[in-house]
Amino acid sequence: MPNFELKIVSDAPVEDVIELYKDAGWWEEGWSRDAAKAMISGSFRFAGLFRDGQLVGMGRALSDGVSDAYIQDVVIRSDLREQGWGLHLVQLLITELKSAGIDWIGLIGVPGSENFYRKLGFSVMKGFVPMKLQC
Repeated sequence: MPNFELKIVSDAPVEDVIELYKDAGWWEEGWSRDAAKAMISGSFRFAGLFRDGQLVGMGRALSDGVSDAYIQDVVIRSDLREQGWGLHLVQLLITELKSAGIDWIGLIGVPGSENFYRKLGFSVMKGFVPMKLQC
């Protein structure tokens, strides 16, 4: 029986992080191990789901630690999805942020993830448009 552990960490195996980004289809050509390492260390909180010590899920919270925060890069390895781990992972990040006094928490989800995030209390921000700089 596999042993699962969900926790906030300050470091994680970089190769496992890269594999999760690739599994989600988010890994950008040209990124390096250093980029993955910086994503972990640069996060206000980094939540990891570990199975027998291997990182199999993750989520990040970006914040200045005072006012607001954004949750991003929530991913569970594809063969472990639909088991509730994503909900637990985001709940852990929310708890951590609220414990730090941060109560404005936003995110941009991939299309089709609306119901997942609604279960956690998120709603569409009417009157706001998510945007990205095209480089």
